[in-house]
Amino acid sequence: MKYFTTILTILGIYLFVYACSEKPCTDDGCPDFNKEGDDSIVIPEPLEDIRGKLDIEEWIENPAVTSLAQKINLEYGVHKVIERTHRLPNIDTSSKDMFVQSLNGCINYLYQSIEPEYQIPNELIIAQAVIETGWGKSRFANEGNNLFGIRTWDKDEQYLLPIPWKKWPGWGVKMYSSKCESVVDYLHILNNVHAFEELRTARANGVNDALELANYLDKYASKPTYVELVKEIIQYNIRGVYEL
Repeated sequence: MKYFTTILTILGIYLFVYACSEKPCTDDGCPDFNKEGDDSIVIPEPLEDIRGKLDIEEWIENPAVTSLAQKINLEYGVHKVIERTHRLPNIDTSSKDMFVQSLNGCINYLYQSIEPEYQIPNELIIAQAVIETGWGKSRFANEGNNLFGIRTWDKDEQYLLPIPWKKWPGWGVKMYSSKCESVVDYLHILNNVHAFEELRTARANGVNDALELANYLDKYASKPTYVELVKEIIQYNIRGVYEL
């Protein structure tokens, strides 16, 4: 009986430690954020014209993109950043603080080459990256350098599929040569894709607060509470927590 009690005690300690330990991250990372702290992120279904490819001719006509392309040497197309000639800052996903601060550093670096009227608030960019990657811990972020769930419909491009998918379903999660390059692509999309025209209009009319502009991201993901989640991340996890 004494040994049986000892075994039960050891088993109880093991179960307690396991319950308190950090759980493995999924494709979407470790989503321990917002004020409740347990809202899980679901990979949205692909939506037409939201996170797709941009036409190179349309890209070059955009003044913001043209200046950015000239500065960071996008010689081989819209999404091909040549790091050997102009190295982009590294984004560190080893911890929440490092992820936020290094992502902020990437954004500020890019904004040296983008006119203010084409910029997106740092808080908004970081909040979306937090949601899409679970504070930088997702497989897509660390194997594909994709911080925003950006998709490709081109099977010839490098891509990842969500677990447990094995076959090409018509789209994949796009892979990048660096995490900061995915920020470049994200900025391209919000400055060009039709789905975010209302966001661009609001920005042009003087709206530059991240919480206000978040209201125009309802088409970024199919999750009904996506906009509110972005705003909660900004309000409770970024603003007043980090100096950006």
